[in-house]
Amino acid sequence: MPTFRAPRGTRDLLPDEAARFLRFARVARDLADRYGYRPIETPLFEQAAVFERGIGEVTDVVEKELFRIQPRTDEAEAWALRPEPTAGIARAYVQHGMQTLPQPVRLSMIGPMFRYDRPQAGRYRQFWQFDVEAIGHPGPAIDAEIIELGARFYAGVGVDGVEVLVNSIGDGGCRPAYLESLTSYYLGRAADLPATERDRLGRNVLRLLDSKDPAMVPINAAAPRINDHLCDACSEHFAGVRAHLDALGIVYRVDPGLVRGLDYYTRTAFEFYVAGRSGQQQALGG
Repeated sequence: MPTFRAPRGTRDLLPDEAARFLRFARVARDLADRYGYRPIETPLFEQAAVFERGIGEVTDVVEKELFRIQPRTDEAEAWALRPEPTAGIARAYVQHGMQTLPQPVRLSMIGPMFRYDRPQAGRYRQFWQFDVEAIGHPGPAIDAEIIELGARFYAGVGVDGVEVLVNSIGDGGCRPAYLESLTSYYLGRAADLPATERDRLGRNVLRLLDSKDPAMVPINAAAPRINDHLCDACSEHFAGVRAHLDALGIVYRVDPGLVRGLDYYTRTAFEFYVAGRSGQQQALGG
């Protein structure tokens, strides 16, 4: 008789773990409610184009990690399991005319995501994500509010040793000049780049900045920083985010090397790191 096991890269939550998970989910849901982020549910799968256009076709998520669904012979659409919630929520926002509501529209979701990732410690092919989105208002107070919500979540579940990193990655007005400067820098160091990073250089240069290859550490340390290329509006916005965080009592560190390679990110980027068994582990970001 065959012995069946959970699919590779997934896990069963047995009663004790499931109870802990539900406790974390309750803290997240209560926080979202308190901050006015109303629940939304989107399908586990979408048209693949939703992720390709929203996340960016030249990203690891779309190129390597997207679970694509083989269509039936009578279906022309290409489908994919959701690797993250933002693209689907943005699609729902537009489809249902939420832009006509008072802005920003605050939405939240807790649900499973899927990525065809290499299974390793702390990384699964099916994982749960708590997400909050404030759509329709680009002000710095909203960015600070979401960072504050993240800090309150960790406090609510009793996690210590949390470090908050923040940066600005500019917008469509000032980022192109930075990307040009960054590309020029890496082209000048092309002979020193590992093969995988040389391949990324011509497709999504921002991904080189968060490379995990040890050979990239000294190269990235000398790379141009986005902070030196921000336009006045983005500089003012980032100053506003920091001022709000200071007023809220949120301890943070500005990390000029913090970037986001997904196409929908602009301006404020942030990450929360917690002390793990193998050092600092990223546990939350936006």
